[in-house]
Formats: sequence, C-alpha cells, structure tokens
Amino acid sequence: MKSPTPVPLAAIVAAVSLAMGAMPMQASAAQNPNATAMTPEWAAQKAKLIEQGKKYPSAWAFYQDLKKQAGGGQRLSWNKLPDWSGVYSRPMGAKGLSFDLDQTGDYPTAKYTPEYQARLVKTVTDLKNGIEYDPLSQCNSPTFPRWLTLPFLREHVVTPDQTTMVAEAFNMVRRIYTDGRDHIPEGDRYPLEVGDSIGFWDGDRLIIHTNQNMAHMYERAQGDYSDEVEAVEIWTKVGDTLQADVWVYDPPALAEPWFARQRYVKLDDDNKRLRVRHWSCKGNPNNDVVETSDGGSQFKEFTFEKKSAQ
Repeated sequence: MKSPTPVPLAAIVAAVSLAMGAMPMQASAAQNPNATAMTPEWAAQKAKLIEQGKKYPSAWAFYQDLKKQAGGGQRLSWNKLPDWSGVYSRPMGAKGLSFDLDQTGDYPTAKYTPEYQARLVKTVTDLKNGIEYDPLSQCNSPTFPRWLTLPFLREHVVTPDQTTMVAEAFNMVRRIYTDGRDHIPEGDRYPLEVGDSIGFWDGDRLIIHTNQNMAHMYERAQGDYSDEVEAVEIWTKVGDTLQADVWVYDPPALAEPWFARQRYVKLDDDNKRLRVRHWSCKGNPNNDVVETSDGGSQFKEFTFEKKSAQ
C-alpha cells in the first residue's frame, strides 16, 4: 500500500492564508533585515552575545543581573511611551521559518544534549525523505518560544504596567507585566501556552523573563524544547523594525543557552487595509490533518465532493 503523501508546511500555510483572506504583506528590501547577508561586524557582535548568555547558569540568574544593572528598571509614564504602533511581521530567513534567522545549513545553530540531538537528526533525515509532522497541523498551540517565529501579522500595545504582544497566528497573545510583580509562587506554577512573562524597562529596552512553558518544537526540523524551557528577551525598536535578542535556556534539551536575534518588520499600511484577524484553525473541516504511522502528515478524510443531504 502506497504511503500517504506528506503535507508540506508551505502548502498548509498557503491554504490557511487563502482561507483567512490574507492581504499581501509588503516590506521593501531596505526594510527587510534579512536582505543583507551576515557581516563580519554582526558575526563578532553575535559571538559576544552568545558568550554573554553562557556566563549565567539559568535564564532567571541572567534576568536578575540585567535588572540589577538597570537599577531595578524604570516605570513608563503615559505621556512618554515608546512608539511600537502599527502592524508587523517576521520575515523569513535563508531557511524559511528558522528560529535563528542566520541559519544557512540543514541544522539549527543550537547545541543540543545527546538525547535531543538524536531527535533532531531523525526529524532532519525524515524531512529529506518527505516525512514531516507538526502538532500545529492539528491546531495544537505553538507555545513559547515558538511564538517568536510565527508568520502573519503582529501588533504590540505598550502601557506603563503591561506590554501586550499579539500574534495573529493561532490568536497567540502574550502579556508582559512591567508593574513590578514577580512570577506566581512556584507551588502554583504549571505549563502554559505562552508561559508567564514579567519584565522591566531599561531606557528604550524592554527586558523580559518567561517561564512555565509547554514542551514543543522550535519549528519543523529545528529541534524540540522541554517544559523546563525559559528565556530572556531584550526588545528594542531600530528604525521600523522591532528587534528581540533572545537567550533560551533548557537544561534537558540544550547543552548551552541558544542565542538568536528575532526581527519584526513594520508593514506599509498607508491605506489602513491591514487587520489582525481572529484565527479559526478549525474553520474548515477539510483542514484536519493527522499524523501517519511513519511520522508524516496527511489530510483526514479529505474530499472535494459535496456531501449529500441526510
């Protein structure tokens, strides 16, 4: 019996885009941070940022030190908020939806533990053989830190006590509390779809710590993370681009912290046509995808035939 034809990610993304009536998202080459290849200057800076994360035993220790350096941070006032208005989208890297936009080869730039490296090798090999599966195909939550790589539209709402980050894909909303609160008590914690995020402002930089996350994958053939994953993020606006330097800590999965710079380009919207829509992943029953016995993907009971009346 012939094995089912796997459903490629591009086909699913295209189908969802059409179903949503997505509008073209245009960003000029000058706006696109990926239009230029990695420079020696960025390579040197990135090496220093990688080493910075390796100085700390955990994401929490790193965050606490950043907060100490910032004197505890500053509270924003309503009459002096950073302008993060507009609609943004994450551009593709050389390898598509890679967690690290600088990735050029088949494997991500992370250094995994032996167990998770073996998992990664299998998924990369399977992908080359036309076998791929993604929990998103069954409308499961992307979770964090995969939230950082989601395509389509985004918007950011900054207030003195909270910054709300909205990703159109899967209606994923993060709330970063900047009112001085701590994470909830350890005994009350459990894995959440976007984790629990607290932060502070250091000038025009928003510094975030996120914990209480669910196990998932960074992207297809990018490796997995465990439910112990935590991250430190430093967000700032550079021109029309929101830039987030991210250090991911995950002792079961990562042999050392994984650093990657995320970029979100502000889209031209002079005619005010762009909208962040409600994402209905189950809006079309023909979009149901199941995992096959060999680890691939297949549409469930897909048909173009009109069902007869009962």
